[in-house]
Amino acid sequence: MSPGARIDYKTLRQINPEAARKAVLEYLKTNGGNKAEAARVFGVNRTVVYDILEKAEEGDLRDRSKTPTRQPNKTPPEVEQKVIDARNKTRMGPQRLSIYLAKYHELQVPPGTIRHILRRNKEQLTQATPRRRKREKREFVDWYNAKPFEVVQIDLKYIRDRKALSKEQIIHLDKCGIPNYQWGALDVNSRFKLIAYSREKTWTNGLCFYLWVIAWLRSNGVTAKIVFTVDNGEEFGGKSWMKIRDLRKLISGFGCRLIQNHKGHPEENAHLERSHRTDDDEFYRLRAMRFHSEKHLLEEALHFIYYYNNVREHSSLNYSTPFAHLKQQEPDVNDNIRIFQPFILDDVSVKLGPWSGYNLLAQHHISRPNIFLAYDHATSIL
Repeated sequence: MSPGARIDYKTLRQINPEAARKAVLEYLKTNGGNKAEAARVFGVNRTVVYDILEKAEEGDLRDRSKTPTRQPNKTPPEVEQKVIDARNKTRMGPQRLSIYLAKYHELQVPPGTIRHILRRNKEQLTQATPRRRKREKREFVDWYNAKPFEVVQIDLKYIRDRKALSKEQIIHLDKCGIPNYQWGALDVNSRFKLIAYSREKTWTNGLCFYLWVIAWLRSNGVTAKIVFTVDNGEEFGGKSWMKIRDLRKLISGFGCRLIQNHKGHPEENAHLERSHRTDDDEFYRLRAMRFHSEKHLLEEALHFIYYYNNVREHSSLNYSTPFAHLKQQEPDVNDNIRIFQPFILDDVSVKLGPWSGYNLLAQHHISRPNIFLAYDHATSIL
């Protein structure tokens, strides 16, 4: 090596710590063990050179563990082993393991601690922790070239929105027992809109709304292959891949498909989200104090949705009404499609079929024969 030459030890260490330390040891062999010179050549302090020599005496040039030598709060090894053994035996997650250990072993181990223990001892686990299912990529939806009812956006609106209604209006709705939720389905081409109401936000009501929208459109001459775009709300299937799978299988029989929007991206249902503002400005703000019962709400909603679809001119449609725009493109659509009665989903969904499990609305009690009669009637309509 030429006099005054330097070697960048830090760069060598970033590439391979063991190789960098070996280089220092080899250089010490060539200069007679002069530690000060080796430190100068490699651009480090002499303490680094002494540390490398100490590692060489220990027979291990790898980086030392950064774990503190004193850990007063660390879980005892015998407890960690019991957690690992219980995990291998039961294959439970941290939450259930914590309950299991408290019940059968009288050990109080928080779920967070169990999670850290399992993470530190992955090699001792007989079964690895299952990975989350990779979310499928959202299919591209072409709004601008879609024909009538080829793309239908579905969403849920909370009526008691504090940004839209005053405190007095919300109190009045509560006193009169007005439902909390408005369900909407809007065609992105014609802006034609269907609505219904519910007291609760449930998967059963969501399924009922899907089927009602399909039944209404198909019974009035809509033959297009419908693509429903929805958010990730649990009432529309949410994160449950089983619900989404079963729902897609069900609606495929009616020539429909389902596409879930990206989480946290309401702009992917922009047309329907914008219509919610119209609902507030031209309906709920003006008429909220007139609602004295569910019956009054449905009567007022019938007038408003008729006005929205058949009278109100939309600037996005070149100042045409949704129904007129629809008839201009699809003359064969039945004129009766524009006259529909909003209804309460809760009163219908429990009579649609013999539900059980997560579909059940337990607070509604009806006899079994009536369930099957209603189910036969609903399926005959569909």
